[in-house]
Amino acid sequence: MHDRLAFLSLRLSIFAALGLSAIACGSTVDGGGEGGAGSGASSSTSTSSSSSSGGSSGCVGGTPILLADGTDSGYIRCDDGTIHRAAAVACDPTIQAAACEGTEMYKDCTSDADCTAKPHGKCIHHDGNFEVPGPSCGCVYSCANDAECGADSVCVCQGVVENDVSWSRCSAIAKCATDADCASGECGITSFNDGCFQQIGLACRADTDTCRVDADCMAGSSCATLPYSTVGEAGTFNCETQNCAIGRPLLVAGAARTAPASNRVDWILAEITPDTETLDPAVRTALAEAWTEIAALEHASVASFARFTLQLMALGAPPELLFAAQQAAADEVEHARVGYALASRYADRPIGPSKLDLTGVPLDTDLRVVLGSLIEEACVGETIGAAEALALAGMVRDPVLGQVHARIAEDEQRHAELAWRTLRFLLAGADEDTRRFARAAFDRAIEAASADPSIRRAVVAEDVGLLSSKQLGALRRQALRDVVRPCADALLAPVAAPIVSADLNA
Repeated sequence: MHDRLAFLSLRLSIFAALGLSAIACGSTVDGGGEGGAGSGASSSTSTSSSSSSGGSSGCVGGTPILLADGTDSGYIRCDDGTIHRAAAVACDPTIQAAACEGTEMYKDCTSDADCTAKPHGKCIHHDGNFEVPGPSCGCVYSCANDAECGADSVCVCQGVVENDVSWSRCSAIAKCATDADCASGECGITSFNDGCFQQIGLACRADTDTCRVDADCMAGSSCATLPYSTVGEAGTFNCETQNCAIGRPLLVAGAARTAPASNRVDWILAEITPDTETLDPAVRTALAEAWTEIAALEHASVASFARFTLQLMALGAPPELLFAAQQAAADEVEHARVGYALASRYADRPIGPSKLDLTGVPLDTDLRVVLGSLIEEACVGETIGAAEALALAGMVRDPVLGQVHARIAEDEQRHAELAWRTLRFLLAGADEDTRRFARAAFDRAIEAASADPSIRRAVVAEDVGLLSSKQLGALRRQALRDVVRPCADALLAPVAAPIVSADLNA
């Protein structure tokens, strides 16, 4: 298990930034998340698989999809492999998973009675992983109907599309509920692994869609509808690729936009000199690749904070938030220089960023759009980023790497505090509908971040910070449970929480 004292310190700093004196305890995020531990698939999964003429040419043919018990699911499969929802049908909420035995070494729950965050909660058994040395217990949730999923989501019965678990669950997004909601008569559904989570989405098919089936897309991408599209408008059908980044990347409708690497020396900090002589060549290569990717994300974060500053100004933010956003952008410049320096040392050649393509970068100042992205990218993403850096700082053997991770952790903690202070500002005086929207946004973001990321590394070496997908997933789930969820619950609580003492066993 990672150092809970360090994560408690992070939680305390966010509480202090929010002006709260309580430490929320007892909040849980299940060990695998709804969606399990992640499929770990190296390629995306989509309901579309056959050739088509592209766009939204319409459903030809149609075969009802039956559930395991032989009853109608309400979904129709077209001849080209696409699926649409003709009618809303009740789902079996039964969760087929091993129950918590009660003898596990680590428990977020001990019985189903502890799992009350959503309907049909079940406390299930998880095998041991990097987070704990033995088995654990965690809550998972199912659904029986659309009403249990809330706004912009529907209940998708087990067996309709790939959902990573053996029970019915709520979709990530639903722009329509049935075919009757759509001018085209098709409320299409896709299931796509975005690299972090199996995203199930529903949207109306339209002639303006960029694709209908995978064959309409380039190799390596799939036709899907996502909460945030990588190339087009959210809630439409686009050719998507796996791209899931933790932290505050520059998102263009949800996908991390970065600049390609180039041969340049002006982004390399001369004082960054990690140990390279004692490393195995394969480890050096893996570190060069990892830090090139990290540096590109940090470089793009400068633009992300620039956009964030403009959004803050449009929403009338106070000067202290604007100043902190500008300072955070400067931090990201230095993080990028550190990252490119490490990548260059490990690769033994200069690496820096090329031009960053800003085509199509949106500037949306709608309150709910800003709230949704702030919660996903910053309150959840940057808090996890700070926790990851904290953990890695105490894990790596090379003191240079340790200092780098410690520096990044300190900066990312301030960025996370900025995010939570901004959220408090945006929710000041907000009506209950807006606060309910924020709670739902946290639920979706936490669920997505709970899965093991779909990364494939040729080398896994903890002592240099190269963690596996399962290790990263376990670290993130601990940060979600110990930091993000308690802070979200405290900020969005209907009344102020009572003052309690700090308890590492909370």
